[in-house]
Amino acid sequence: MNDKRVLIVGVVGGSASGKGTVVGRLLAHYGDRAAVLRMDDYYRPLAEVPKDEEGEANFDDPAALDLVRLAHDLDRLKAGHDLHINSYTFNQPGVVPEPLHIRALSVVFLDGLFMLHDEGVRERLDLSILIHATPETRFERRLARDQAERSLTPEIIRYQWERHVRPGDLRFLEPVSHLADVVVDNNRAGEPDLSPALHAIDQRIS
Repeated sequence: MNDKRVLIVGVVGGSASGKGTVVGRLLAHYGDRAAVLRMDDYYRPLAEVPKDEEGEANFDDPAALDLVRLAHDLDRLKAGHDLHINSYTFNQPGVVPEPLHIRALSVVFLDGLFMLHDEGVRERLDLSILIHATPETRFERRLARDQAERSLTPEIIRYQWERHVRPGDLRFLEPVSHLADVVVDNNRAGEPDLSPALHAIDQRIS
């Protein structure tokens, strides 16, 4: 029997709230005691992703993700078993999936959108941290990010925001945000205060 203790910490928040940045800081703080599992790597093949009324893939719907497989993999981590999965390429031509080795370390951060909405995933979290930023702040961040990193036009970014992102927030994220154990305010420029999150994690791994 494997008696290794693995703490699953969900880091949740809307698109461009700063989840990735916060997870990066948490990983740096805990060093070789921590790993990260990203919900993005559980998206279904493009043909299975829900489409909007214009036929565009909507990645801001929980049905776009294989949440049953994610819950199973969280069980494996909690049992002390490493994961070997492939990265999700969002079906970009010429992009080869990267093999990922997720180690069952003392702390595994789960980074993603819908972990509080899905009961099967939520009940496997030992701690949940909500990264808060207003929709206005998040849209400005997404507008800058997606033009710089994804070569998307402002028109496409606004279309996705109005048709997919905000409706997904209102339907799947905001109604369950009160279930988070810790809230980190990341609405302003500069580094957010992570001390409440660090305290909550340390209490559970000490």
